[in-house]
Amino acid sequence: MANRASPALGQEALVELAERVERLCREHGRGGQLVALLEEAGAEDLLDEAVALATSADYAPTRMREVLDAIEGKLAGQGVHGLTRPDRAFSALPGVRSGTGGTASAHVCPLSRCTRGEAGQGRCALADRPLEAIRIDGSGRGRP
Repeated sequence: MANRASPALGQEALVELAERVERLCREHGRGGQLVALLEEAGAEDLLDEAVALATSADYAPTRMREVLDAIEGKLAGQGVHGLTRPDRAFSALPGVRSGTGGTASAHVCPLSRCTRGEAGQGRCALADRPLEAIRIDGSGRGRP
């Protein structure tokens, strides 16, 4: 059987994937409950692979989606549903305001792998690095 290359993900799929990576990062940073659940399911290797994919310089979004789907499947057996599924609720970031120079700032994923944005400093649990501080200039241009 030939190993065909995975098709590229469209923009909407990439946005959803980034939201799912954010949810995984947040859950992983909550003190080990996710690890315990995956160990019970015999699937801790999936979390290791997700971390490796997220922190790799050569990001593979199609494989990340497959790994997140597999994590969801394993956790469903533990009674946990929708762990990495975005809730699609939108609101302004609390505490993000214009500074004295009229420029707002936020802290975002240091890997540019997810949609996480916070007013205060936080930590990426997948990369074990602090969130990156960025200026928001209102031009609509984001960080790549």
